Amino acid sequence: MDVNSIEKKNIVVIGAGISGLLSALALSKNGHTVTVLEATDRVGGMCQSYNVGDYKVDTGPHIITRLGDGPLKELMDAYFDSVPIFVHHGEYMIRSESKVRGFPWTLRSFALFDMLPKKDRLYILQTLISLYSQRSIGLLDVDVSVSSIIDKKNLDQSTVHFLDVLCRFMTGMGVDRTPIARFFDSQDYKNYKDSKEPLDYFNGIKNLIMKKGATDQHYPKGGIQSIIECITSSMKGLDVDIRLSTAAVRIIEEDGTVKGVMTEKEILPADIVVYSSYSTELPELMPDLPNDYKNRLEGLEKVLSLTLWLGLDKALFGTDCSEIWIGCDIPCWVVPVTNYDPSLAPNGHQLVGITTNISEDCDIEAYKERLYGVVCARIDGLEKHVMMKHWQVLVPEKAAWTVGQEMPSCYTPVEGLYLVGTDTVRRSMGITRASYSVLNLLDALHENGLVKKARKS
Repeated sequence: MDVNSIEKKNIVVIGAGISGLLSALALSKNGHTVTVLEATDRVGGMCQSYNVGDYKVDTGPHIITRLGDGPLKELMDAYFDSVPIFVHHGEYMIRSESKVRGFPWTLRSFALFDMLPKKDRLYILQTLISLYSQRSIGLLDVDVSVSSIIDKKNLDQSTVHFLDVLCRFMTGMGVDRTPIARFFDSQDYKNYKDSKEPLDYFNGIKNLIMKKGATDQHYPKGGIQSIIECITSSMKGLDVDIRLSTAAVRIIEEDGTVKGVMTEKEILPADIVVYSSYSTELPELMPDLPNDYKNRLEGLEKVLSLTLWLGLDKALFGTDCSEIWIGCDIPCWVVPVTNYDPSLAPNGHQLVGITTNISEDCDIEAYKERLYGVVCARIDGLEKHVMMKHWQVLVPEKAAWTVGQEMPSCYTPVEGLYLVGTDTVRRSMGITRASYSVLNLLDALHENGLVKKARKS
């Protein structure tokens, strides 16, 4: 489809996070007039970087996954005029109180993973092979919890804790609420296509046996903001108007078709509205949505994180890796970002992001004290090297991928209104999940003749 053959539309994108900006870039490159409304005074949402003293922190630690052949790569290839410089992430390390080991990506490495009892490793290996075999012949319900397929009574508590930490790392939820589909999603991606044939599932087992993980995971130099800067710079010369400090107060529809968006100052006519803010808040802008649809949106559950950034006057963390901490009061993910880009801190200093999941009703100040205590206990002598301490409470995922949780998809009951963002698709996490949602949106609009096909065949 030639862009020149696409009928030009007036499109309003609500929200200037990465999902909204990627959508706006793709739609404007397809010849449409796009207005982006952002309630705050900055673009980027959860993909911002800013200065804290002499250090430059991101909104939470980020590592870009599936960059080799995944959704963000597709969008960059199709629409970016410039791309960030990415640095390979390296290994994931697992740190307990007494040991540091590389993450066991393969069956062989897991068999040798001495942080867990040998009998538990054997049990989990057998379980993995059984699950893949069941899936290959269609006998496995993947929307069941991890806890439902493991025998917690006969596993050592260290093993249950390890599995729980992995689940929280991947979904924000523990073993009781994380679906095994999340783990199959990772393996399906390594086949570089959606698994539909039995052979694809057995290729998944082959990946488990042989393939290294994290080979296509990277960090962008300049911080996570560099991705946003590449998106906005790629909009130059296009018909895009980004309006900051401008909140949408109502989406206007007539006879089931979207007509425009009202702000506090004006009404913007629109042929299409792309909503990239929290889906749970859409009913506030459209009170007349069908009740069953509103109930689905309002039932989505957010993930919250607490992040501690530490500026250190010397490097206390190893190079080319991030760490998943187990066996401590608060499990967490530790990313020394200056190992990838030293310019984010003064010369010779180290900047480290440490994040954990929290619940909405937790005592934030108590959690801060506990998390800092865990860090100081794990890294001997750390306290005397801390030059900067900065806290963030964030929403890394607008909806948790939990058992039985149905995401609303990009389609809505209103013609011309589409959703995009991390609460519309059950794939991966973070920027990668946001990118999948944008590809789903573009697929839907392609079916209506409004964009070229961006997704690879």
